[in-house]
Amino acid sequence: MRVLNVAEKNSVARAVSELLSNRQCRSQQSCARYSPVYTFQYTVPELGPCEMVMTSVAGHLLELDFVPPYNKWHGCEARQLYDAAVVKSVNQGNEDVKRNLQQQARGCQVLVLWLDCDREGENIAFERSVDAALVASDIHRAISRLVDPNEHEARAVDARQEIDLRIGSSFTRLQTLLLQNKFNWSAWLPAGRESMLLSYGPCQFPTLGLIVQREWEVQAHIQEPFWSITVAYRASGESCDFSWDRHRMFDRAAAVVLHELCLESNLATVTKVDGRQRTRAAPVPLSTLEMQKRASQYLRIPGERIMRLAEELYQAGYISYPRTETNQFDTQYDLRALVGEQQQSPQWGGFAQRLVSNELWRWPRAGGSDDKAHPPIHPTKSFTEGGQSEKGRLYEFIVRHFLACCAKDAVGFETKVHIDVGGEGFTATGLMVTERNFLDVYPYERWGSNANLPVFREGQQFQPASIQLKEGQTQPPPRLSERDLIAKMEEYGIGTDATVADHIQKQAGSCTQEEGLWWLDRGYATKDVGTLLFSPTALGEALISAYRKMGLANLWQPGLRGVIESNISAVARGQRTKVGGERESVLQEAMDAFRQDFANAQRQASILVQEVAAIVFGGAAAALQGGGGPGGGGAGGGAGQPFASCTCGAQLELVTDGEGLPFVKCASYPICRRQIVFPPNATTGVDITDEACTSCTHGPVRKLQLRFRQRSLPMGHAPLQVSCVICDQQLQRLLHTIGGQERRPEELMGQPRVGAGRGRARGEGEGRPQEQEQQVTGEAGQQHLAAAEGQPEGAEVGQALRLLQGAAAGGEQAAGGKSAGREGGAGRPEAGATSLRSQLTCLQCNTSHVGDTRTTGPQQVAHETDEATKDSIRHAAEGKPGEAVKDIGEMAKNAARGAKESAKLMYDSLKDKVAGKTEDVKEQASQAADQASAKAEELKDRTKSSF
Repeated sequence: MRVLNVAEKNSVARAVSELLSNRQCRSQQSCARYSPVYTFQYTVPELGPCEMVMTSVAGHLLELDFVPPYNKWHGCEARQLYDAAVVKSVNQGNEDVKRNLQQQARGCQVLVLWLDCDREGENIAFERSVDAALVASDIHRAISRLVDPNEHEARAVDARQEIDLRIGSSFTRLQTLLLQNKFNWSAWLPAGRESMLLSYGPCQFPTLGLIVQREWEVQAHIQEPFWSITVAYRASGESCDFSWDRHRMFDRAAAVVLHELCLESNLATVTKVDGRQRTRAAPVPLSTLEMQKRASQYLRIPGERIMRLAEELYQAGYISYPRTETNQFDTQYDLRALVGEQQQSPQWGGFAQRLVSNELWRWPRAGGSDDKAHPPIHPTKSFTEGGQSEKGRLYEFIVRHFLACCAKDAVGFETKVHIDVGGEGFTATGLMVTERNFLDVYPYERWGSNANLPVFREGQQFQPASIQLKEGQTQPPPRLSERDLIAKMEEYGIGTDATVADHIQKQAGSCTQEEGLWWLDRGYATKDVGTLLFSPTALGEALISAYRKMGLANLWQPGLRGVIESNISAVARGQRTKVGGERESVLQEAMDAFRQDFANAQRQASILVQEVAAIVFGGAAAALQGGGGPGGGGAGGGAGQPFASCTCGAQLELVTDGEGLPFVKCASYPICRRQIVFPPNATTGVDITDEACTSCTHGPVRKLQLRFRQRSLPMGHAPLQVSCVICDQQLQRLLHTIGGQERRPEELMGQPRVGAGRGRARGEGEGRPQEQEQQVTGEAGQQHLAAAEGQPEGAEVGQALRLLQGAAAGGEQAAGGKSAGREGGAGRPEAGATSLRSQLTCLQCNTSHVGDTRTTGPQQVAHETDEATKDSIRHAAEGKPGEAVKDIGEMAKNAARGAKESAKLMYDSLKDKVAGKTEDVKEQASQAADQASAKAEELKDRTKSSF
């Protein structure tokens, strides 16, 4: 029979093959570079003689992700991720591993998976062996009792993966898209990263919340002075200090009075002497979390590195499996044999011999937890290569802890002496250790204090050597150490024994040391290298502070995550289901809770921006750093002023871009991309009023006061308007007419991430084709745009040509003053105006642009020419032909000069951008300017002769 064996990693596959084959296995390379194949013969109980084929994977072969387009950052709205379909597929880089498994499976009748005996292993497994450690006895025992996988535990892992994917992805997109382009993050970017990622993890953020909460407690602490009294005893070479039974007083006057009473008495009377036996319990067997807590405290090694070193020791066969919740040994374990393996050590071999001889032996005390998968962490064989390396020190700690838990408790005798001085009570305590037992091998713990306490008798009196009044100050609570943080995570049920260290590590780009601090993976917290105490960074504090101000405790406090972990454990026990009916579904419960929190966070997104601006950037306003705002230059401008509810639930804000131009955007941009852009050439100001809109029903909305240039408005529109920018259809038509624009979220889905117009010149990012220069419709506008086709940076070239063509058109159109003047001089000013308007045509397209608001370049010049010509008509009608001629000549001269200046400025701004086309642009600009000048001179001559 041919049996396919698959291990989780190659090191395990090699070790198991060598142990089962007595190092007679054959090795050959497979199509997967890091997954060789080992073959050997072995007799499996219940199967008989078998040909064993052993290979490996590299962790999870499949990964969970959203189906397209939800797996793309801009493929959907973040809130849709709570209902989007997900799929498990072979992750990138594992195709060769999959192919190797398919090839090795051909011809095999049985599959045995040598995987971690925990939920993750169950999630991968189909049929597996129950293994404990990479030692011969355990491996042979494991292969002799193959069991079916536990489907409940596998489904529990599925539930956790999907919950974390949906929650983490939605809030990561919210934070990143909202804040990424609003600030200059260059000082926060890890090496090799070009843009800021603001990650959210449903376990990481409650962990960060614990760090920030303690930091707030430290900052909020106000020191208070207090006073205490101490009495000193000195006689015959013996000494001790008595502490005040009141401990301390915060009233200095009262403390001074009591101190003076003691000084006046100056006689101490022993009122009571207590003596009793005390014991110090030996430690319980070592679980993963206890190993991380103790080793980080005793050895000063970060938890993430502790787990990595332990994994290396396990794979080399020196310790048992290092990921276990069990802290009690099964009575079938031969612990004496494991202790005997350590008798040759020069450091603790003598203590091991005392255990084997029964001098100090005691079966380890049960800790009360058993995951039914792995025993407590313990040494399996002697490790002599470690020395003082971190790996050697960790191995030493594991051995000493194991030997200590197999030893008797320490025994001591405690004495308490009570005295009275002036009516005040004082106490001295001494502890003498009489039997050290486990303390002999466990130097990490200290026990015993004031062991040489003098002998006192009840009723004895003595004169104190000193009676002192000491002043002190209250101290804030200490910042969290790694042991403290792990203990709190364990208390609240955040993460598992295998993931706690990873959650802590991910609070800040790979762990880097800088200025005495360890910066953790996300940049949210630091750990002091000397004290190993955690502190939040300004960014970490800002994010937690924002969610606190929003009232969303579930996003940063451990309560909800603890409930989710408890529900996942219930799935592992078969008491709950991942999916199913509304009451049974653990996944649905979690999604419902976080879906509501996400909606609330999106609605109050401006608070995130405000807190980051205030805490991280010292109050600097969010600025256009690229993408999203007018012109694509950013996601917002200066500090926004909320004035209305957006239909997405967030707030609409009136903001200004980097050039001081006002526009309206949703506070949750770019999650919601609704924007209202006001034409810069027509708008002089926008203010928020106190007048509420009575037509909008989706939420409170205040009207805006808009101020426009009169000459930019069609006839019949006032330059000062107070309107609702959401529901006023007339205002929306006006904005569209003069070049403004409203963009709704549904109109923006799937648009390309490009910048254009003014914003592109300012920065890159999620910009969009913009309102003024590219809002061109109609035949005349399309003809103007055609001139820019095929040019690099087409938007800018098109804009240049529009301005040049419009200026030249102004010179040509000014010639209409001849017939207009004649009409006006005949007393027919209306006919003159009509005649003039009929001649206001564009040189480029030969189309009249008077009153044509569909285009923005030529029509603007034509409009201004129209206004100037009205003056000449009025002067002609009033019988002032000289003034009319002067008006027309001046107008023609200005048009020509404007064409020349526009050509020069536009050429200078584009000469570096339009590669290979600069000469063409320059030539077109020069021709347009010369043409306008010639028309102006001709116009002056013709006008003089006509009058």
